[in-house]
Amino acid sequence: MVTKEEVENIIKGIVDEDFVKSIEVDEKGNVTVTLAKDTPNIDDVLIKLNTELGKIEGVGTITINREREKKTEENVELNKDVILEKLKEVIDPEIGVDIVNLGLIYQLDIRPDNTVYVKMTMTTPGCPLTMWILRAVEDKILEIPGVKDAEIELTFDPPWSPEMISEEYKKRLGLF
Repeated sequence: MVTKEEVENIIKGIVDEDFVKSIEVDEKGNVTVTLAKDTPNIDDVLIKLNTELGKIEGVGTITINREREKKTEENVELNKDVILEKLKEVIDPEIGVDIVNLGLIYQLDIRPDNTVYVKMTMTTPGCPLTMWILRAVEDKILEIPGVKDAEIELTFDPPWSPEMISEEYKKRLGLF
């Protein structure tokens, strides 16, 4: 069973403790870390934390959050179309197509507290841009007025295939 102390020791070796806002380890070994919004070199820190925490025996799901500014926008109605349009701004740099038209978004839910949940995949489990794309998805969702928080789940079930690309982009890419 993974302990909070093991997790803290790994984190201290990667990021200054002034930027660590909270660390939680539950009874299943799931780890949740919240970092300050101004954590330096955040992309490198996210990759290193995910890699090193994943090496600890007994670790379950690893969730790394960033501290958020509190938004006070009341009475803003969110809908899936607005969120999907915003997510079209996230382009897979290797393919040059947005993640919505690539078919990477499997599920999108808006919770009663205006937290947006996205279940998504990558074109391949070994995608070197995974952390960058996940962060871009989170950032774009959080730009939408009225969104309280974003929760992004990465899955490879079912695995992505070119058949998941939208009909419009299949034509543009010459896959028809």
